[in-house]
Amino acid sequence: MSDPGAGPPPGADARRPLRVLLATIPLQGHSAPALPVAAELVGRGHDVRWLTGADLEDPVAATGSRHLPLGAAPDHPDTTWLEALPDRRPPGPRRLAQDFEHLFLRSVPGWVADLEAELRTAPADVLLVDVGLVETARAVRERGGPPFAVLGVSPLLVRDADTAPYGLGLMPARGPLGRTRNRLLHQLVRRGPLRPALRALREERVRLGLPADAPGPDLGPVSPFLHLQSGVASLEHPRRGLPSSVRFVGHLAPPAGRAPRPPWWGDVAAARAAGRRVVVVTQGTVATAPEDLLLPAVRGLTGRGHLVVVATGRREVEHLPVDPLPEDVRVGGFLPFGDLLPLADVVVTNGGYGGVQTAIAAGVPLVLAGRTEEKPEVAARVARAGAGVDLRVQRPSPEQVRTAVAQVLADPRYRTAVGALATEYAALDAPSRCADLLEELAGPG
Repeated sequence: MSDPGAGPPPGADARRPLRVLLATIPLQGHSAPALPVAAELVGRGHDVRWLTGADLEDPVAATGSRHLPLGAAPDHPDTTWLEALPDRRPPGPRRLAQDFEHLFLRSVPGWVADLEAELRTAPADVLLVDVGLVETARAVRERGGPPFAVLGVSPLLVRDADTAPYGLGLMPARGPLGRTRNRLLHQLVRRGPLRPALRALREERVRLGLPADAPGPDLGPVSPFLHLQSGVASLEHPRRGLPSSVRFVGHLAPPAGRAPRPPWWGDVAAARAAGRRVVVVTQGTVATAPEDLLLPAVRGLTGRGHLVVVATGRREVEHLPVDPLPEDVRVGGFLPFGDLLPLADVVVTNGGYGGVQTAIAAGVPLVLAGRTEEKPEVAARVARAGAGVDLRVQRPSPEQVRTAVAQVLADPRYRTAVGALATEYAALDAPSRCADLLEELAGPG
């Protein structure tokens, strides 16, 4: 495939409209990055049908796509059901593997049923899924479906000797000894924490009448046709042999302007005008327990001369369980990050991939503390790139947050590193790049 960086592929104008069947896990972090891609495709005259949760019907319709309700596939708009599992593991590789099993793998037959039912109604030129549905798309393809592209909405998961197993949050180890370490760790993880998930995938494939083991090299959840990886190459760990289907597309930012400015918004500009530092603290929209990061950050940062702006990640929660609230703290549920981040000096976050990319694209360095989901991998990439500090804990102490923020604010190298990444992001129009590559994958009419 040609590099679309210079514009649409040759002959794109002569192509017929594509029929795109899009499917995303009905979680914010999996579905929101697809919104600008769907809008771009519809704007180019392509037909987009989108299979996802009922709560996303309005955002899907706003892109011009046709919303398809889930039938056999589970419609979980949040992860509270995962948290309620009786054998729920503590944060770490075993929990990550457990989440893979229950969220992405045991649900494969239901997703396959819904997708194939829609394909019987009307065919598609390409199936586009978020990374959580790779094995679903692979199964549909093996059963006679169209080629599939993947939206990589989390750090790239490719199993190779250049990187440690996903979920450990380890830096790449260089040289022969480092690659030997990585190979041994991959073997240990596959025989240990990952074993139930691998067994689940084989069992679900057999139920679908497929061979227990998926075809092709064991690379991980990567499309062999086209893998649209959210992010930029410089943020990802270096690899000697990246699959040719992987293309970095930049930041797939959801549409802006949904969160209103809170009543105290003027205090942010006033703090900047007075020469005070603005520190933004957020835990995203999934792991929102304030005891993990919000409260330690507030306790560690108040009284330091900063204005501390806290986003709870829940629209209905605009307060913290702190009485009285310190004078230098402002709290909101969903905040307008597009307006807020250009005024911020540092972001303290648990490491959700979308939020981290938003901060980096705005040129703001980070302090990260999170060990659930993909967050250790996000934090390791930020630290390797020099764009922030990885505390490597789920629940930091107030002193850890205070020390890390002071370090980032005092050392200009963090701002320089994140500025270079922001420049790389600015050079990529993610929705347009995705649409160009999808048109190229489908080929001329």
